[in-house]
Amino acid sequence: MRLWTVPIVAIVAVMLSLSDEPSERAMRAAFESNLTTQVQNALDFVAETAGPEAVAKVREAGTDRFAIQGFRKLGCHRDARGGHVCRFSVDIAVIDGDLREELTGRFYMREDAFVFTQDV
Repeated sequence: MRLWTVPIVAIVAVMLSLSDEPSERAMRAAFESNLTTQVQNALDFVAETAGPEAVAKVREAGTDRFAIQGFRKLGCHRDARGGHVCRFSVDIAVIDGDLREELTGRFYMREDAFVFTQDV
């Protein structure tokens, strides 16, 4: 019986390493990158419509800052359009408290990292 244990464990490990499903760490990085881009886009819009003084006020108020306090992968399945549709929970600290959400989004590989979109 012990003779079969090592090969079975090795096969399972190889199969898991060949999976193209995003890891929790990769999902968190993709989500954080997406959120950072959205904040920057909002600041760019404020700069275009109200000027640099308005951007300075946003930065002073701290409403452009966030920190991901927790992230947990809840499950994924392959998406017909490519990548994986995944559910996850996220805790985000913002200036006026914490946001706790359970979200679903699509994660797909672009170049050497996963990208997150909410177009599911």
